[in-house]
Amino acid sequence: MGFNSYMAPQAGEAGLGEIADFLVSSGLRGAGYVYVNTDEGWELKSRDGAGRLQWSPTAYPSGLPAFVQRLHAQRLKFGIYGASSGVTCGEDPGSLYHEEVDAATYAAWGVDFLKSDNCASYALDASVRFAAMRDALNATGARIVYSTEPFAIHPDPEQSVLLSNLWRVGCDISANVGTFLDRADLSDKWAPLAAPGGFNDPDMIAVSNPSGHAAASAHPALPTLPRDRGEHTARRFTLGENRLYFGLWALMKAPLLLSADLPRLAQQVLHIVNNSEVIGVNQDPLGVQARKLMLDGAPAYDGVLRMLPWKVGLEDCTRANERWYTRSLDAALRGVDTRVWAVRPLSRRQLGAPTRHQLLNAATDRCLAAEPAGDRSATVVLLPCNGSDALQQWSFDDGLHTVSSITNAGTGLALAVSNATLRAAMHAPSGHADGYATPDTAYGLPPLQLVRPYAQPACRGRDCQDYDPTQKWYWSAADGKLRHALFTASINDRVSGAGYQLTRKVPTWRHHCLAHVLSDENAGTPSGHAEVWGGPLANGAYVIALVNRFTQPLHISAPFAALGVPSIGTRSSFNVRDLWAHKSLGRATGKISAIVPAHDIALMRLSP
Repeated sequence: MGFNSYMAPQAGEAGLGEIADFLVSSGLRGAGYVYVNTDEGWELKSRDGAGRLQWSPTAYPSGLPAFVQRLHAQRLKFGIYGASSGVTCGEDPGSLYHEEVDAATYAAWGVDFLKSDNCASYALDASVRFAAMRDALNATGARIVYSTEPFAIHPDPEQSVLLSNLWRVGCDISANVGTFLDRADLSDKWAPLAAPGGFNDPDMIAVSNPSGHAAASAHPALPTLPRDRGEHTARRFTLGENRLYFGLWALMKAPLLLSADLPRLAQQVLHIVNNSEVIGVNQDPLGVQARKLMLDGAPAYDGVLRMLPWKVGLEDCTRANERWYTRSLDAALRGVDTRVWAVRPLSRRQLGAPTRHQLLNAATDRCLAAEPAGDRSATVVLLPCNGSDALQQWSFDDGLHTVSSITNAGTGLALAVSNATLRAAMHAPSGHADGYATPDTAYGLPPLQLVRPYAQPACRGRDCQDYDPTQKWYWSAADGKLRHALFTASINDRVSGAGYQLTRKVPTWRHHCLAHVLSDENAGTPSGHAEVWGGPLANGAYVIALVNRFTQPLHISAPFAALGVPSIGTRSSFNVRDLWAHKSLGRATGKISAIVPAHDIALMRLSP
């Protein structure tokens, strides 16, 4: 919790000093806002003779270490900006190849927070570059919060959870309603990653004064300082939109980093960001990110806050078993390898027909199902197991204990990995060179497909290559992993006419295993006009949010059963408290309802 200068006029020693004084005098520090973070613009364009970063004497005439000491004396903390690339986005020195000296410099200055950007060196895996700075920070022994930002590169939160305390789930936010709602949808998708010590970061909170609302203090307007990334044209939010913005961030356990002209905010806006009970939801020690439960009156999830259906994708067969985070809020499923499958026979082999099986994913207790083509290629998902559903019945055409095609009984199609994923094909429009080999998932395309089965004829010579490698798999009873059979090989690409054409050897991106994944596309979770969000809090309590994304008031109801807790149903009752109003609403049974104004949010705490 604190302040970031990116979308605010304050910067440098004078501007951040004003913010520090205001955090103390306004009571924001007492509410938990203790970080005073500078963004780009604090450093010189060159390192010193020893290779160390240098602060700008114009921005920090007293010296950066002296300013940090001042903040610490005020019981505040200082955050700094850097980049895990050759340069920062403003083309100041980046930390790539200088991680150890930069981490030691930050520690010597007393820095408490590092935001690490990603502005260049894109051919090098960002997770590798972020990891180098993580290790360098840890080696200093200093307690420095580490925040990573993918910038314009597709974020990879499933790697980020291993690297940092905060990880951005999207590109830079803008001060408009559509953008912050989009970031909420993205963060909701990655909710299972959040836990104490590491949280999804939908970006900073750029609250603003509504039209006609006076500032809370008589601070004179500040001149706008030069910005390295251009001016940010802020759209004025209504009070309801400020509540919606801040309330969603509180629900999602997102960092509450305000980026606004705080001393000149209207008192009504300060009351929103200084609401102790809403902040209490964000800082709840259980650390579980609340999620969407209902969209326009229909359940968004089933079971224990689980999205229906769940995604299936590809993961590296060689990575260690998952111990870093849970993909389910069900404690019984925590730490189970998402790549392990149990094969359940459903029928005996009769008249030469292959035995049908269900494929049960051990980490989710769900079964692999075909999803017929809609607006994209047919693919597969995970659904609650139903052995009588033909879409969940699969045949190992060549036998269970050999390399085989796997055909779905309901569609008659075989499970395959897209050629573009295997070969990292070009995705540019016809006639234009993409320039880089890119897998399907980077373009929001599914890596898995259902295709027409192709049975290989009997092999009688060393040159027999007449098979489709994209649909060949091997399930191992030893470890339960379902491996795609192609790794690095001569790939057979079917051409017009008879037979196949043998290509040069092309390495795949990795050795692929079928797995439950949180996402296979560049989009957030589905949204509605009226949404119900909720989740557990410490000591048996829950939070419920009634979210109106529409431009007119809506009556929204939240049945307690939507929380997905087996013991909570239509007869369950809770003490309900309105968090914005700091007011008890008495005891409610079965559900809560309210008329929520346009672009606004109602926040309720449910206590036993």
